[in-house]
Amino acid sequence: MHEADTAAVADPVLTITQVEKRDTLAHVIMLAHRIWPDAYKDILTPEQIRNMLDKIYNYENLEAEMKAGHQFYVGYLDIMPVAYSSAYLEDDIIWLKKLYVDAAQTGKRIGVRMMHAAVASLLPASEIRVLANAKNTPAHQFYEHMGFSKIDEVPVKMGDWDFCDCLFSMPLTDN
Repeated sequence: MHEADTAAVADPVLTITQVEKRDTLAHVIMLAHRIWPDAYKDILTPEQIRNMLDKIYNYENLEAEMKAGHQFYVGYLDIMPVAYSSAYLEDDIIWLKKLYVDAAQTGKRIGVRMMHAAVASLLPASEIRVLANAKNTPAHQFYEHMGFSKIDEVPVKMGDWDFCDCLFSMPLTDN
């Protein structure tokens, strides 16, 4: 293979950008609409997915979350948005609020890097917590693989529906 050919087949580079402007927030909304129907197809009805996307992933709601201290990040493979995350600090606990990766990009450690980006800017803290739908086995497996432990089950409301989420926690000791 020639040197010029190597550059043409090189793996794309992941760049993680903090959301600061409305145009980048559009990437979060677009990704949610692309990722959620597949991610939740075995857990939620299409009506529930549409309702939650409409209520959670609109400019007004996301901008309100940002004003309340949520930090959003978008991951790009070269220039293509493929993942997003958000987190906020409450007392000395980092709450990982959102962490989604396009299904076509799983297995590339993008979720790990997105989580680290969301958490790093909020340190120091004593622990990280995250909620995941009780039926979202892939999310549970990811968080447990990352070192989180399930500590509780809690009722949550998303859109117009009530659910049960599992609460996961991971202590942070290197602060």
